[in-house]
Amino acid sequence: MKKLIASLLALSGAWAMGSRAADAPAGTVVSNTVNMTYVVGGIPLSDHASANFTVAQLVNVTVSWQNTSDVAVSAGAVQQALLFKVTNTGNGSDSFRLADTVVTPGGTSFTPAGCQIYFDTAGTGVFDPSDVLYTPGSNDPSLAQNAGVNMLVVCNVPNNAVDTALGEMKLAATSQTASGPFGTVNNGAGVGGVDAVVGTTTGVSNSTGIYQVHQVAFAYTKTAVITAPGGGHQPVSGATIEYTLTVTPSGSATAGNVVITDPVPANTSFVTGFGILLNGSAVTPPTGDYNVTTPGAVTVKLGSLAGSAGAQVVQFQVQIN
Repeated sequence: MKKLIASLLALSGAWAMGSRAADAPAGTVVSNTVNMTYVVGGIPLSDHASANFTVAQLVNVTVSWQNTSDVAVSAGAVQQALLFKVTNTGNGSDSFRLADTVVTPGGTSFTPAGCQIYFDTAGTGVFDPSDVLYTPGSNDPSLAQNAGVNMLVVCNVPNNAVDTALGEMKLAATSQTASGPFGTVNNGAGVGGVDAVVGTTTGVSNSTGIYQVHQVAFAYTKTAVITAPGGGHQPVSGATIEYTLTVTPSGSATAGNVVITDPVPANTSFVTGFGILLNGSAVTPPTGDYNVTTPGAVTVKLGSLAGSAGAQVVQFQVQIN
């Protein structure tokens, strides 16, 4: 009879596993008692059997990169942050040792430098002076079941990093309770002294974040064409000088608040009748002006200028006094 009852208990346990819901917290006592009643020789009888056990700690952790796209940086930029989340996906409180390493991507790449790990204390997802520096073994994140913490890997970008180059950093977290092959048991190491069992993540997880350099550069050319009174190209009094400034952007970034300022030379006068041309069309304030934004100078405000915008041509004339 006792064997029959034990068999029923085992079968009920198998059914429970088949309909498993959320992980029971480590240290939970699971108790089950089966009762049976029967009649022998007209006499009603009963019996029961119980099975009790304590839930072991299942050790799992997940590290995930949180930025929605590559983090845009420029050459020479400092304290650039990649955002990660470390989550305790086990069923008991655990602490995790963190480490960051450089990953070498394919194609054009750069090596992030001076990297450190910070807690995202300010909650901004980017580096803030109030963020707390992580020191391995000193302030390892301790997380309750299903709890997570945002961490920043903060690096500097080398001055020689070229446009569109990639830099990659990996953040890894290792359980301080147990790690190793799936199913490894660390006796008595779990919450409250229960056994710790390594889960499917092996107690270790990592994720890689990516920087990408985005820069814009400008090439400049300036020409001057002299037209003298009555013809010719001699720089005599009364001659007109037409200046042409060509600004050509390149690169994958966009420059903001681009302003061209060109002082009118001494001993010349700005020709108001010609005005200021931008790409062949006349411009007026606030886009272009003479002697308004900057005294004695031609100013043209190009605003935001992408590296793919193409050449921007500014023309104006002066007359030799």
